[in-house]
Amino acid sequence: MTVPYFYKNSNSRFLCIEGEDSSDFLQNLITNDIYKCTKENIIYSCLLTPQGKFISDFFIFKKDNKYIIEIHSFFYETFLKKLSLYKLRSKVIINEITNLCSYSIFGELENNFNYIIFCADPRNKKIGIKLICKSENSEILNNIKEIDEKKYHEILIQNTVPLSHYDLEGNKSLLLENNFENLNSISWDKGCYVGQELTARMKYRALLKKRIYSLTVKEGAPNIEQPIKDEDNNYGKIINIENKSILAMLKIELAESKINKKQKIKTNEGLVLEFIV
Repeated sequence: MTVPYFYKNSNSRFLCIEGEDSSDFLQNLITNDIYKCTKENIIYSCLLTPQGKFISDFFIFKKDNKYIIEIHSFFYETFLKKLSLYKLRSKVIINEITNLCSYSIFGELENNFNYIIFCADPRNKKIGIKLICKSENSEILNNIKEIDEKKYHEILIQNTVPLSHYDLEGNKSLLLENNFENLNSISWDKGCYVGQELTARMKYRALLKKRIYSLTVKEGAPNIEQPIKDEDNNYGKIINIENKSILAMLKIELAESKINKKQKIKTNEGLVLEFIV
């Protein structure tokens, strides 16, 4: 079956974490449950500051009793420094892997034994199949159309999935405001991890007042960081734009009122925005 298109995660870098303490080491750091990670099950997770602010996101899978982490190069050095800081006397070994490639496949592709990972993206089934293979096997996609990062970003925005190095702010963004609870990135019953207290407090004490939404531009010319206001309300602001798709941080009460009434937002600047639901 011909695959319509794919995106190559060309900025992905890979780390291997192994050793007798590797599971406990990661379990005490990351937002997801490391014990859900198997050779058949890739997980998506984050590392936070002790104050619950975003540092980085990444995928983890297991191979030969070793944990393999895929992370964007934008976060790589900071992430590696944090791992080294938290390592202390833990019996873990951390090494970079340089012979892997990562892709997001949109369409159908026959599985074969050259794939290390071949499964639906754990964040959202609508944003492609996650494929990781050895670099020498990358020719399997030679005759398939490749999309660029802008198109991939547009697909993510339409599904309310942040592209973290564009859409989030390090040491500032909060997971629940950025839809990470709905991206299978947080375990609520695994116990403590770095930043867990604030994240749990926001959820269980109903402290969340704003979050990201996906919208389509029906009229007007939006700009990044542009406020979204009408005569009566200040809804929030635009986070990012790709083509006609907008990712915006909005007040939940105001946004949900518009969604429930199936109404568009018409701003003072002449924008007409429709929610993607």
